[in-house]
Amino acid sequence: MYNGIGLQSARGSGTNGHVQTNKFFIQPRTGGPPPKAPLHSHDDGAGGMRKPNKEILEHDRRRQVELRLVELRDALEEQGYTEAEIEERLEEARKQAELEAAGGGAAGAAPRPGEGFTGTQSHHVAARKEKKLEAMRAALGLDDEVGQKKSSQVDSDPESGELVPGKAGF
Repeated sequence: MYNGIGLQSARGSGTNGHVQTNKFFIQPRTGGPPPKAPLHSHDDGAGGMRKPNKEILEHDRRRQVELRLVELRDALEEQGYTEAEIEERLEEARKQAELEAAGGGAAGAAPRPGEGFTGTQSHHVAARKEKKLEAMRAALGLDDEVGQKKSSQVDSDPESGELVPGKAGF
């Protein structure tokens, strides 16, 4: 017998008395740190959706502008313009593209066909989703907060059926 477990004596048992531990027994845990919240927790009020990173969106917007300028430079070089003329036209195009991208290319704006971002870039998807949710909130007249109004603030009058501010029917 070892530690109160096993046979008193191996004599007459037909075994050698060797005791093995149960490797598959899982002891219940007592105490310790509480379990972590699940990944799909909805405590933030945004439906578990992450906010888009504005720096990444701005970087991608600038990258699109520079891509258009490189394409313009290639086209101008093929047409035989001098380097000074190309630089002058590129500066004008850069100012125009920056104004266009800053004004109309806000986060989540639909790109023109054939250019822009794919639907798999998570920050752009999140920006478009956030813009849709804002439009839906505005259409429904909801606040940005998850809990809009409590029942103690607005309740119905049981006699007329109208909403009466500040009256609690309880």
